[in-house]
Amino acid sequence: MKSSEIRSRYLKFFESKGHHVLPGSSLVPRDPTVLLTLAGMLQFKPVFLGQEKPPFRRVTTVQKCMRMIDVERVGRTTRHHTFFEMLGNFSFGDYFKKEAIQFAWELLTKEFKLPITKLKIAVYEKDDEAWSIWRDSIGLPKEIIYRLDEENNFWSVGPTGPCGPCSEIYYDLGEENGCGKEACQPGCDCDRFLELWNLVFIQYNRDEKGTLIPLKQKGIDTGMGLERIASVLQQVKDNFETDLFVPLIKKIRQMATASERTISVKIIADHIRAAANLVADGVFPENIGRGYVLRRLIRRSVRHGKLIGIDKPFLFDLAQEVISSMGEAYPLLLEKAPLIARIIKQEEENFFATLDNGMKLFGELIEKHQSDKLIAGDEAFRLHDTYGFPVELTMELAAEKGFKIDEAGFEKEMEQQRERARHGGVSADKKKELTALDLSALKPTAFIGYEHMEADTKLLELFPPPRLLVLEKTPFYGESGGQVGDTGIIKWDNKEIRVTGTFISPKGVILHEVEQLDDLKPNQRVKAIVDASKRQATSAHHTATHLLHKALRETLGEHVKQAGSYVGPDKLRFDFNHFRSLSLEEIEKVEQVVNQKISEKLRVEVLQKSYDEAVKMGAMALFGEKYGDQVRVLKIGEYSLELCGGTHIKNTAEITFFKIMSESALGSGVRRIEALAGQAAKVYILYRAKALHAEVEAMIRRYRSLQLDKERLGGIKSVETNIFEIEITELEQLSKAVDCQDSIKVNKFLDHLCGRADWLKERVAKTEKEIDALKEKKAKEAVSDYLAEAKEIGGKKVLFKQFQEYNMELLRSLSDSIQSSFKSCVLALATVTEGKVNFLVKVTPDLVGKGVSAKILASKLAEIIAGRSGGKEDKAEGGGKDPTRLNEAFSELERLLGG
Repeated sequence: MKSSEIRSRYLKFFESKGHHVLPGSSLVPRDPTVLLTLAGMLQFKPVFLGQEKPPFRRVTTVQKCMRMIDVERVGRTTRHHTFFEMLGNFSFGDYFKKEAIQFAWELLTKEFKLPITKLKIAVYEKDDEAWSIWRDSIGLPKEIIYRLDEENNFWSVGPTGPCGPCSEIYYDLGEENGCGKEACQPGCDCDRFLELWNLVFIQYNRDEKGTLIPLKQKGIDTGMGLERIASVLQQVKDNFETDLFVPLIKKIRQMATASERTISVKIIADHIRAAANLVADGVFPENIGRGYVLRRLIRRSVRHGKLIGIDKPFLFDLAQEVISSMGEAYPLLLEKAPLIARIIKQEEENFFATLDNGMKLFGELIEKHQSDKLIAGDEAFRLHDTYGFPVELTMELAAEKGFKIDEAGFEKEMEQQRERARHGGVSADKKKELTALDLSALKPTAFIGYEHMEADTKLLELFPPPRLLVLEKTPFYGESGGQVGDTGIIKWDNKEIRVTGTFISPKGVILHEVEQLDDLKPNQRVKAIVDASKRQATSAHHTATHLLHKALRETLGEHVKQAGSYVGPDKLRFDFNHFRSLSLEEIEKVEQVVNQKISEKLRVEVLQKSYDEAVKMGAMALFGEKYGDQVRVLKIGEYSLELCGGTHIKNTAEITFFKIMSESALGSGVRRIEALAGQAAKVYILYRAKALHAEVEAMIRRYRSLQLDKERLGGIKSVETNIFEIEITELEQLSKAVDCQDSIKVNKFLDHLCGRADWLKERVAKTEKEIDALKEKKAKEAVSDYLAEAKEIGGKKVLFKQFQEYNMELLRSLSDSIQSSFKSCVLALATVTEGKVNFLVKVTPDLVGKGVSAKILASKLAEIIAGRSGGKEDKAEGGGKDPTRLNEAFSELERLLGG
């Protein structure tokens, strides 16, 4: 029975039993506290927790799952995988143990026709009800019903919450596959008993004290691994011998050039299924979270590919086999096929670029630590940070050599890196100052800055050396979440001091950095006043980041996630996960979307919600961030919904305008956008337009001047430039376009100006070349005249001549023509351009033989005109700053030659 048929028959069977067939969910769960979808029940977790009503009373699904707990066992056993498919049926307050057991038994023995003699049953040791159902209702002998402990046969959603006993169905693969122990039975770690199906009976709620309280509404959650049931139905002893893997393994073996390592082949086959499905579900390689899982799987596969002789990117090609075999069941794979290939290939290429150097360093570490066989934490971190080796890969490589790594030391280095990322806006010295403060006696500061910009408050504590103070309550926002801290003033007794920065400690104490402390004392009443203009500009940039995030997800895909940010009054910086640079069209589209939302004057609201309520609303949370029970949800119209603790404007119209300044790579799979919003954007655009306007006008003047020079030299005057004149009214129209949030018109106008400037640059450069050619032609035509100007000094032919605005190429060409005519001579040719002198000195070989040195002559010339020179005895060049002394310099050269 093929795997496709197993999926189909499973779903049809439960549909015939009154179950609604629902699609499986993404590998990226909607619950932000969970890294990856690891079971079929995860999409129904809110139902089991009583947070949502069930869609139907009976449901069946086929669910893609990812579990990394067994990654080290993949390929070493017949049954462990990172990616697998779970066949499941669920009951929400409908049927319970008896029906769940009867359905499972009927499917296995009648639909799939498994021999009853091969099936064994396990129940929770205290679950007499399930044991009796198997014996009395199903009619199984008690000898094949095993009671197992809580570790094996009791399921829970967490330390507290819904839970219940399990009943597992095992397939006996025969004594020859067992451990040989008399006590071998279901639950043993050997390969004899293959767990096919787990039936979970959710009947309790575990409270904080660990007490099991019976649920009024009981539930059923079952899961059967497709890979395992396929191995039984296809009568193979290894999951990797089923039709789910055989085509992949065949292709891998065709790619391999070295002696086959079966383990490596299996690892690659498992990991490429996981990688292709992760990318299809919007996961891209990165150094944290889900992206790290993907990166680890790809890089682990590359390493095992090298072990079987594959020395170039190959996984992107292998992924097409996954898409072909699984595309019918999961159409998203077909839809995302080009993206899957592109992402995987890019990650492979990135890793191949550093793999050899990384392996070289690893080899050096092995040699270095032969005595203690322990790789230090900072050394493992360098492999991770510089060469992209996931620490698990380093551990695996080390284990193969009989080595270990200092995991605690590695984690310390990682935490320091996380700390640097979290507090990127705070300098190292400032962090050191804040860490050294004793804040143990202080409570978290009451922050009232969301509602108030001023506060009458009390001074609680002073820290003189760092010039920091703590207030009882404050309107000043402490730097956090990427947003800079507020500045402003503190007043008292007709005095005031400036607050230059605000910071917040890990325990919530807000610290105000001031210029001086003067005669301030603890318990003194003061008035704290935030710089409103700076706060407004910062808030506009912060709200703009949320619009930007949403616009990027709409334009590039749902895989885009925030990876860091800076929000200040001057600009915003937004780091996000994406695999390539944005095209000009994509940047313009993002700008257009953000400015459209600004022009729609959307209301910006901050809602106080419990974390669970926020998630249920669909608010986007960042995986890995720590959130309290109560969170702030930023709601921008019906457009954007995210968790955020920063300050914001009240309406998108206050942003005025949004302009992307740059888009660049920050690291593998991470991009960075820098942008301006609000008044900062408007000022920049008008300044940029005026600067371009001035540049164009200057180049028009230059162009006209060059045309006159060209005409004087006998050239033909080019097209007139009147059509490139710019009226100041256009700049006024640009200002209006900014006010109307018309990003298309703004960009079109700026592009128009840039186009004019570029056209003129090309024309200026072309005309300058034409003028140089005309000068060279005229100069060569005048060689005979120059010969007539030559002097006889000390028995030598000498020509010293000054030109205006000749380039050095022309001087060199001219000197060659003159020298070939004279045969024996000394030349010194100079040109004056924009108040500076460039020159060359040449001496024919016969005169060099008589002691005349171009190098010495050039040095003397450079000395007089305040410059430098260099060269050889027959040819030297140089320059100087004082063209007024050029004739004096020529006279000195004549004196030297005459002497």
